[in-house]
Amino acid sequence: MNKTLKSFLDKSHIEYETDVALSQKTWIKTGGTCGCWITPHGVTQLTELCRWLYQEKLEFEAVGQTSNIFFHSTCNPAIVVCTTRVNDYSQEGDIVTCGCGTNVMRLSKDLLELGYAGVCGLTSLPGTVASAVVGNAGCFKCSITALLQSLDCLLPDGTIKTYSREELRLSQRSSAFKRGELKGVILSVRLQLEKAANVEEEKRKAERSSQWRKRNQEGPAKNLGSTFAVLKMRKNLRNITAFSTAHIGSKLGIGTYRHLLKQNLLFLYGYHSRLNTYVSDKNVNTFVWRDEQAERMFPIYKEMMNKIYNHAKLEIEERI
Repeated sequence: MNKTLKSFLDKSHIEYETDVALSQKTWIKTGGTCGCWITPHGVTQLTELCRWLYQEKLEFEAVGQTSNIFFHSTCNPAIVVCTTRVNDYSQEGDIVTCGCGTNVMRLSKDLLELGYAGVCGLTSLPGTVASAVVGNAGCFKCSITALLQSLDCLLPDGTIKTYSREELRLSQRSSAFKRGELKGVILSVRLQLEKAANVEEEKRKAERSSQWRKRNQEGPAKNLGSTFAVLKMRKNLRNITAFSTAHIGSKLGIGTYRHLLKQNLLFLYGYHSRLNTYVSDKNVNTFVWRDEQAERMFPIYKEMMNKIYNHAKLEIEERI
């Protein structure tokens, strides 16, 4: 570990661990070894830490819950800054200011109880508010970016800049931050809220979305949710056959449409023996890291998905 870094962390009373197995820290329990895993508490510590790292020209990566990142076993970062303890939020009128590591599920549930609209679809969405902004994540017609008023970002030169929603140049499951057009560490996020016209109906929507997730998506363990952001089916005989037979089979009660579609696609494209264990029965767009072989199978899964779909674009991030 860098002695100067250790001295700074000790002097600043910032929590850290050295030579950490990423498999003990990451969402899907993968990755190599991290030289120094740092966990600042609060926006002030995060700002001081990252400003110092920038000044010292030490490369680092800032992560939240890592619920959208696949760390390969070959990934051995020197420094990782984990923001999950930068999770306080405060309210002034209808503006809520959140630390970048605020948990989306917890925040959404709290805001729903306070009677606000626009969060009912987010009560089961994993991740932090900053990662939700960077990835323009959302579900059930709700997203953090739809509520976003502005955010504060620490730039590599040590200054803090405020960005508006428009400056993030949002696109489907992406932003200027994710595309690398903007650089820096998001410190805090401000949300503009509106009271719900019918709070009980918002709560019913939240419950319906939660039940839909349980039926149609994998639980949070061992997967990163939707693997690809943009999927456009190729128009070919195999795809038409897979979809048609899955539809007929589900109508006849042979199985669920999603499970039958998965089985059909794997067989028709010749991947069943290799990928059946790793592709979710609930959604072919979800890869499951079930065992140690999953890392070796993930490139094969990407290969298959690019045969089924035109220009399949990854939603998750890979660290190699």
